Amino acid sequence: MSILSHVEPIPEDPIFGMQAAIKRDKNKNKVDLTVGIYYDEHLENKTMRAVVDAERELLKIEKNKVYLPMGGDQEFVRASRELVFGLKFANSEKKRFAGVQSLGGTHALRIGGNLFSAELTKSIYFSSPTWANHQAIFKASRMEINLYPYYDQERHTMEFDRMLDTIRKAPKQSVILLHACCHNPTGCDLTQEQWKELSELMLKGQLIPFFDLAYQGFDQGVEEDVWSIRYFAEKGHELFVAHSFSKSFGLYGERVGAFHALLKGEKAAKCVASVLKGDVRASISNPPRHGARLVAMVMGDQKLKKVWEEELSSMRIRVKSQRSELIQALVSRCGDDRFDFLKERRGLFVMPGLKGEKVDRLISEYSIYLTKSGRINLTGLNQENIPYVADAIFKMIG
Repeated sequence: MSILSHVEPIPEDPIFGMQAAIKRDKNKNKVDLTVGIYYDEHLENKTMRAVVDAERELLKIEKNKVYLPMGGDQEFVRASRELVFGLKFANSEKKRFAGVQSLGGTHALRIGGNLFSAELTKSIYFSSPTWANHQAIFKASRMEINLYPYYDQERHTMEFDRMLDTIRKAPKQSVILLHACCHNPTGCDLTQEQWKELSELMLKGQLIPFFDLAYQGFDQGVEEDVWSIRYFAEKGHELFVAHSFSKSFGLYGERVGAFHALLKGEKAAKCVASVLKGDVRASISNPPRHGARLVAMVMGDQKLKKVWEEELSSMRIRVKSQRSELIQALVSRCGDDRFDFLKERRGLFVMPGLKGEKVDRLISEYSIYLTKSGRINLTGLNQENIPYVADAIFKMIG
């Protein structure tokens, strides 16, 4: 018998585990709406032009592959901070920041969880529903998971009042995890007035904002999509941000991210920076060079930055177009306004009202693959498959 014969297997990841089934499926009409990756009209993911150009230049000038510092590529960390907080604030308040490079947004969330659990609190609240991996990340950091109501899946509405009621009762210094934009999985975001009300409540209750920023640029624009974070910063919150570059730069497999802490005072920032670097050293030793250097090069070159912004804009336009076309296709089949709520959604994802048995039937009967929550990645749709998907959804819901 093995010394580990008692170990029970962990269930397969529900999203990535589904990829094997999709590959085995022989149905020529199969549609993959699962993983949060941007696809073009041909249902392909291609490296962004600015990244390709930066990579070509990097090959000319890079002399070695030596270790980065524990905190990562500092030009990249600075570029990330400026993207999140704006150039003026990032520079004027730079002594209040502590930040490190991370392995994508997931590692940035884990860095935050480790910091909170060891130095601040074990209490964290996040939205119901939320990204499926949030729970696993913070459990691994030994945090106590709490949920706040966010979205009514029957009425397709934001539960803002119930959200505030729950957060109002949270113990002081509890961490409140917030989706900065393009809420995953619902696509339902707070309005600016709601963000303002939430900010006031959290200041009064001495609660800690932790922003998960995974889809910057996929709603209104690079600057507009971080309005909530910048508002909270201007209002005097000490806050934290997990910043992912998987979507906004298409660097999914490079695992590029950053963790930022905005604190009151230079001394606190310096101490926390040392703790963050110690966490990196103990977990991955040093962050990887390649993806972070590409982001730093793009953000440091005005021509490359413009190319990036233009391509990200075209990606954003496609997402909105696919949402609109799906809604039109559904309305044409049902003849009423029952899907109008989808017009207000933001980012890659929508939840048209499918769950449980209906999701299972879409997969088994139509080879239309989506998550168990009923979340759809809009860029898995194109002109060719939208009618097929709309027909199937209407048969399930209509």
